[in-house]
Amino acid sequence: MRSNYVILLIIICLFVVLAAGLFAADKIGIIDFSSQLASTFSGVPVIGDFFKSEKDEDEEKTNIPEASPLEEENQILRLQITDLDNKLEALEKEKEKLLQLTDEMQQELTELCDDKERNEKQLVDAQQMAAYYREMKPDALIKVMDNLDDDTIMLILPLLDSEQVAKILSLMEPQRAALLTQMLLGNNPAIRQE
Repeated sequence: MRSNYVILLIIICLFVVLAAGLFAADKIGIIDFSSQLASTFSGVPVIGDFFKSEKDEDEEKTNIPEASPLEEENQILRLQITDLDNKLEALEKEKEKLLQLTDEMQQELTELCDDKERNEKQLVDAQQMAAYYREMKPDALIKVMDNLDDDTIMLILPLLDSEQVAKILSLMEPQRAALLTQMLLGNNPAIRQE
């Protein structure tokens, strides 16, 4: 039995030496044994992966698909969408600012319209008072004007006849008559200081 083991051992050693010789010859390039094995075993699952030639591995490396044109176009479209989203956000902010500015201007316009209505009402009231004052004698009118503020008098005096204004101013205290005259001429010292 021992002789059977020795023969088996010799056969195994011969097989190993033969396999090592074939492997070395394949690596040196004397024979192309790995490509023949790869083509033979390539269809066999798991075992076929062990017999891939370097050429097959190089082809796999070079055949790694780059981004397809659709993927590139998709990436470009994503960038464009991001850019458009950023622009839309900026436009929304600008819209908010413009809406706020519009609201502020609308409030200001409302206030100006209210001021205009008050001024028109004040002018109508002043015109009515001037019509009453035209009928009064200057002596009686002075007594009333002594109790009015300068702004109210300044609304009424320009609406009266110049002859009546002259009589009224001549009957007033000289300092107040001088101040009202300056205001009538637009030379109000209080206005100049502002």
